[in-house]
Amino acid sequence: MTSIAEPARARGATPWLRTRSLVVALGLLALQTPPPWGALWLVVPVAVAASLLACWRFGAWGLAVPVALFGAAMMREGPLSLWAWWIPAASLTGVWMGLGEERGSPAGARAWMLLPALLLAAALPWAPGYRGLADAVERELQLGDAQTIELVRQVGYSGERLEGIQHTVQDNARLRRAALPHVLPTLLFVWVAALIAAGRKLAARGAGELHWPNLAPAPLLEWRLPDGALWTFLAGLGLLVGPWTAWAPTAWTLLLNSGLGFCVQGIAVVESLLLARGVPPSIIVLTMVFVFAFALPVFVLATVAVGLSDVWLDYRRLEPAEDGTRI
Repeated sequence: MTSIAEPARARGATPWLRTRSLVVALGLLALQTPPPWGALWLVVPVAVAASLLACWRFGAWGLAVPVALFGAAMMREGPLSLWAWWIPAASLTGVWMGLGEERGSPAGARAWMLLPALLLAAALPWAPGYRGLADAVERELQLGDAQTIELVRQVGYSGERLEGIQHTVQDNARLRRAALPHVLPTLLFVWVAALIAAGRKLAARGAGELHWPNLAPAPLLEWRLPDGALWTFLAGLGLLVGPWTAWAPTAWTLLLNSGLGFCVQGIAVVESLLLARGVPPSIIVLTMVFVFAFALPVFVLATVAVGLSDVWLDYRRLEPAEDGTRI
């Protein structure tokens, strides 16, 4: 077990201020999100933090936390409440993170710890209430479209200009209705992944209060998905190009989220190579933001390609040869 007798980090007002700001922000977002999904803004980070700390301290015994959360969620909401399933799934990720801290897992493997949430997202389109969830989201978006049109009308648009905006909104809504059932699981996964990251921050603060060692840092520079993530990407691609049309939402979920992971890995590779050549971090950030803002599709495809090729080439482990070249 990890010793909790090691010296604790120095405390100050700044960590507490950041933690309180995070909790307040999550609470405000929870108020803005329709129930019962709004509860996830607070419940998921707390579940992740509790699971992480329990498994870090007590090892596999910490699995009692997601088991208890699963039982409580099913007893209170029932198995047909799709939002409740995200709580034990996120808690399992917290368990994995806690065991990873205990066993010294590399920081680059942390994204692989999101696998329970990813599998839930991939299975979500097969749930009995999924179509109703997609329809409810579409109704909320249609309400937003109506509010947008009304706001444009109040600003002073009229005649052909107003009709043009209305046609644009209607065209976008038509495309959205066709794509929403396929991309909704991905959006939910990305949202829950952000909440899991918030839960890890809460766990880091809790470890400090308990005088435990710091959680292992995860700099972007070291981000590297395990090689097994490639099979998730290929599984999504295979399902997408196959004749199984009913599997399309699951295929897009696996493909898009794995692609996002390799996109981040590509960014990490580029950052590493630029830093190795003496480029200041501020210049790297500005360059990334500029390319992202003005060439988003090219940026995403290029970074995904770099991240995928890093599976075989492992750019950041290339060592300089004796003649000064890199091998």
